[in-house]
Amino acid sequence: MKDQFIKKLKRSWLALWIAFAAAALSTIGVLAAYTSVSSVKRVVSTQKGAGMLFSSNYLTTDENDLPRTITFSSMENSPCVTVNVCNYPQTLIKHNDKDITYTLTVELMDSNGNAVTGEEAAKYSVEYNGEKKTFGSNSKIEFSLLKLMADDFNKHEFVLTFDKSQLTKSDIYMRVTATPTNQAELKPLSAKLGVIYINNNTSATWTGTFIDNATSPKDLDGFNYRLSGSGEGTVILTWDTNYVDISPWFKNTYDLTISKDSSGRATATLKVNSAEKNQYDIQFYRTNGINSAEQWSDGNHTDIMVTGTGFVSMSFTQSTATEN
Repeated sequence: MKDQFIKKLKRSWLALWIAFAAAALSTIGVLAAYTSVSSVKRVVSTQKGAGMLFSSNYLTTDENDLPRTITFSSMENSPCVTVNVCNYPQTLIKHNDKDITYTLTVELMDSNGNAVTGEEAAKYSVEYNGEKKTFGSNSKIEFSLLKLMADDFNKHEFVLTFDKSQLTKSDIYMRVTATPTNQAELKPLSAKLGVIYINNNTSATWTGTFIDNATSPKDLDGFNYRLSGSGEGTVILTWDTNYVDISPWFKNTYDLTISKDSSGRATATLKVNSAEKNQYDIQFYRTNGINSAEQWSDGNHTDIMVTGTGFVSMSFTQSTATEN
């Protein structure tokens, strides 16, 4: 009897242990499934694909040759444009976990893309890390073997100095190209930059548009919106929080005060001055699911519309000149 009782007890403990182990494995399976689902959510990038971890305040991966003009006042004796190249998105979300080696090339050209050489070229220069290079008789300047270290958020700054006469005729540009040499997944960054003088009688203009290249906004979990323009004034930015909300990073960086009405429409005011900064890239994140009626407002992706309602809009008021 005693032996039979012990055998029964052992069988009971074995069954109990098997049941406990099965429950534990089931819990692990649920946790694994939950982790997998959570990890596949897409994030919005300021650059396309892996290029987001190699970015610039002026250079882009757009691969177009349209010139960008930076405005200056008549008091500026030596108009300089500071171009940075970074190992992180301009939103500082994260930095590249690998060193980036690259070459920066600057070409001097006129508005038609022809190389500018000779005495005219000598009036222009590029400075990096205390080293100043002039174009002289050559229309090209190169800084090679540059390295952005992976240990932190790192950036390099290049100061482009233009001839003051360009403030009135704006016919000479610098095409700046940063080409990675050790990471094939990173795209080159480039832009054609020029300068121009804006006086009190010149109309300032700022515009806003989405810069995502998706065929439909329904393909995206979040959106990149760009404010760009010339002159000084005030931008009023408005968005519908029933669909999207502004990046906390952008809100905190520019110390935005945001108001919201009862319908969910949010408004923020941003002082702009293209002599200091002529472009702002803003991320908007979805607050609800994708609406099946979403579509771009036009071919330029100016806005996203849902049955006549826009996601984001902006207006600009030019500052009134003050007499001294």
